Amino acid sequence: MKTLSRQEIFNGKIIKVYKDDVLLSNGASTTREVVYHREAAAVAAVDENNEILMVTQYRYAVGEELLELPAGLMDEGENPLETAKRELKEETGYEASEWKLLTITYTSPGCHNEKIHIFSASGLKKVCGQCLDEDEILTCKKVPLEEALNMIKTGTIKDSKSVIGILMYLYNK
Repeated sequence: MKTLSRQEIFNGKIIKVYKDDVLLSNGASTTREVVYHREAAAVAAVDENNEILMVTQYRYAVGEELLELPAGLMDEGENPLETAKRELKEETGYEASEWKLLTITYTSPGCHNEKIHIFSASGLKKVCGQCLDEDEILTCKKVPLEEALNMIKTGTIKDSKSVIGILMYLYNK
């Protein structure tokens, strides 16, 4: 596939939107609308009691409160593990002594390039309270891992990074 032309539609704080005219490998041309998004990291943090740290927050784009893994966008020059460590501490007040990359996933590759690096974290220690950004309103709670798995089965946990992170944690356990 070859990009013939690109038109910037929107340039925001988190995303950029482009409309591209492209030449396909079969010789046909078409249009692709693409959302370019900053990379992110998420954390499946499980304690010695087999409880996973989860956060609840209202997600404006879908109009509902979701139960999710702690996660956030990578800052300029930050690597994914640094982001995961920062977000775990900011959103939950915990630090971890052991980290492992579980997977890297794309949220919606048909039109979106957002990449999320999902880590497991263990050896948890509560070191402070939450240190949220001024535009974040969320609560943190521990959920027994078996209950989290059941919440995936029943559709209570709908957030894709959280579903993937919990299942990958269990798969790699």
